[in-house]
Amino acid sequence: LLPAYLENEMGRYSGRSSRLILMCVMSFVLFIVETSVAYAGNSLSLASDAFAVLSHLISMIIGLFGVRISRIRWHKANTYGFSRADVLGAFGNSVFASALMFSIFVEAIKRFINPEKTEKAMLVLLVGIVGLFCNVLNYVVFMDCCYCHSPQGDTEAALYACA
Repeated sequence: LLPAYLENEMGRYSGRSSRLILMCVMSFVLFIVETSVAYAGNSLSLASDAFAVLSHLISMIIGLFGVRISRIRWHKANTYGFSRADVLGAFGNSVFASALMFSIFVEAIKRFINPEKTEKAMLVLLVGIVGLFCNVLNYVVFMDCCYCHSPQGDTEAALYACA
């Protein structure tokens, strides 16, 4: 019901794009909830999952814009087009993800040396379960959105089918 509403309201977006936008909104809300509960509960694992969700959100946004921009073949200022915009976006996302993993690794070493008690354990567990459900839902929607409708082994067609 909601993706159909988004498709009608957004006009220029296809059903797949509206699903991707819906996934972005859901990921953003999940990031905010997990970050706030991780801070309140002093939970490194929930904070790391929150930033993993943020990394996925950024990659979805970069992928959406990268594929759309890479379709532009030429421009007055750039006669070569933007065919490598998706590659540049993927590079930026991988740099962000690597920095995030390093910072979580450093924090985990600090917590291993000086353990801290997790507060509000039931709330942290509940939000973690909701986060797991949302991550699985994102995976199912994303796989249905992009790769199940492309020709076998044609990853480029799958990327273009997603946007």
